[in-house]
Amino acid sequence: MNYCIKWISLFSVLLLSACGAQEVELNVKLVGQGTINSAAGVDCSEPCVAMVKLSPPLIGNKRVKTSATPAPGFVFLGWNHRSCTDSEVCDIEFMGLCVDQLLCITGMMYFEETIRPVFVDASYLLDSGWSESAVCAAFSSGEVECWSRYQGDEVEQVPALNNPQQVAVGGNVACAQVDEGIHCWGFPNFLPQGAPQVYPPLEMEMLGSRICVLDQEGVKCWGTDGPRDTPEFTDPANLRKQYMITPNLRGNQFCVDDAGEEKCWWG
Repeated sequence: MNYCIKWISLFSVLLLSACGAQEVELNVKLVGQGTINSAAGVDCSEPCVAMVKLSPPLIGNKRVKTSATPAPGFVFLGWNHRSCTDSEVCDIEFMGLCVDQLLCITGMMYFEETIRPVFVDASYLLDSGWSESAVCAAFSSGEVECWSRYQGDEVEQVPALNNPQQVAVGGNVACAQVDEGIHCWGFPNFLPQGAPQVYPPLEMEMLGSRICVLDQEGVKCWGTDGPRDTPEFTDPANLRKQYMITPNLRGNQFCVDDAGEEKCWWG
């Protein structure tokens, strides 16, 4: 009898911990003019700390649907968060840990998250690039500005650039198309090396420390170890990074449209 009572008590504790609501902080370091909203308790039009209500069952990591709405004349560029792309809607993931670090009998503990959503004036924007940890924009004034998840890091320290026309962002590196070719900056150990000659107009995208461009000659990719192999293409167009799920891996890949077929690769 005591054995049964013990297990019934443990089950009751587990059930209550899974079914009870819990609040956790979302630090919104908003840049520019726009609003961040979520039905879970977020409504910020300036930097704020929101208390997000996590819905039961509180088992494992939790995702909260959150929306970015630009103010009139502004455009949204990205969230600076591992869960998000440049879409105006993101399911922000809150990481959970068992309080007892074993069977979760005493419930889950969730950790605060930080986002740095970026809105810029659309009338001055030439091009933009995003990653999970940084967003960059090239403006008609000839300036490039970057906003990182970790403020003040190397990606935010944009060097002098000669007529920047396009930008792309990896995790710890950003690159711009300038009159001389492709100029990159960021964490020194992650800078792409051995850039080929490129011929504008071109499209440009980055994943981590790897960069690919699509110019008049085709697709060209390189990284910290120099040139990178790509698939064979017939008539590639619309270079982009796209979230893919394969039997072995999941994450962003480089993709193009090629003669009616989508071709993607890890770079």
